[in-house]
Amino acid sequence: MNNLFKFVVNKKTNTKLYTTHTTQTKQYWKRFFKSKINLFWFTTFLLIISALVIALFFIKNSPSASIDDRTNLVNNLPSYFNQTITRNFNRGDELEFIRNIADLEYKEAINNHRNLIFWIDFDSSKEIGGNQTVHTDIVTLTYNPYNLIKAINFLKLNENNFQIKIPNGLYLGTNNQGIDIYSRSIISIWITILVIFISIFINIFISFNLASLINFYPNNIFIKLLDKLINTLSIIPEIIWVFLLSIFIGTNWYSLLVSLSLVCWVSYYKFAKDEIKNMMSKEFIIASKSIGSSYWIIAYRHIFKYIFANYLIMMVERFSINILIASSLSFLDFINESNNLNIGTILKEAIGIASQDPSYLILVSTFIILFSLNLKLLSSAFANTFNPKIK
Repeated sequence: MNNLFKFVVNKKTNTKLYTTHTTQTKQYWKRFFKSKINLFWFTTFLLIISALVIALFFIKNSPSASIDDRTNLVNNLPSYFNQTITRNFNRGDELEFIRNIADLEYKEAINNHRNLIFWIDFDSSKEIGGNQTVHTDIVTLTYNPYNLIKAINFLKLNENNFQIKIPNGLYLGTNNQGIDIYSRSIISIWITILVIFISIFINIFISFNLASLINFYPNNIFIKLLDKLINTLSIIPEIIWVFLLSIFIGTNWYSLLVSLSLVCWVSYYKFAKDEIKNMMSKEFIIASKSIGSSYWIIAYRHIFKYIFANYLIMMVERFSINILIASSLSFLDFINESNNLNIGTILKEAIGIASQDPSYLILVSTFIILFSLNLKLLSSAFANTFNPKIK
């Protein structure tokens, strides 16, 4: 007789009798992170931002003031990790000053039976051609400028016996004004990022409101003239407008913010204008109008939410373009303000001293290339996920 009381061998799985609904946002991010290449670009972006945040904690000096404005001996110092440099000097006071310090230090060390603090490793006029080339016009010296400052401090050769400051944190040395290159670079990069970030939201605000105005009142003669004026001004590339504004208002961070805010909204405007025009005939827009909703309630309650995803995709792409626009300010010869902390100023400065200190140019150019490329690829990844291609 079959035993009716026994354990079930195969447990039946409970099938759901209801559908689990997920929002479009969750579906989008799930689809985005499903792709390994998308995950790679997003991780790279987070690593770059994290590296910049961590770099802030290593800043020790001012990004706009000399480490010691009482002397020019702190100008063009090399990296603290590679202190020995080789430089060319014209025959004159500067060359003789370094040689005199080396001679005085040698005599003091011999007299006091101590180790040398400063010496010249190589002097081309004395070591290559002997006495015949002592008075050549160009002389190459190899020496340690940090030890030169230490020797001057030890010998008390400064007026009023003041001590020249050599602070910590000179990871990349100083520029031709004695300003810490590392702190100057990191702060300038962050200022540029924040300025562009704020300007993009201003661009979106201006473009959306103008595009809504154009579509809500298409028969108004002033609105038509405004649209034609915008289309006419957009013929001239944005970078030209930024250059022109920079001539009149400068290249300070607030000047850069004004320039990018007044110029770079046109691409957002053209996109929003076409999208709003297509949406005006949608059923939910017509239904909203039929219940008495005003145009601006419709704009912000329905239309803006609908096109916001595309706005975000454009925002990522435009961020990389604005980085390149700000960087292009380095090619303007009339920019001579050293305290304008933006990426264009430091790029121009880095190009100017590349022969003496290539690390400055390497740092700035590497950031510009990697960050701009990463944002461009990330924007493409967002766009492909939002509008997937059906194979």
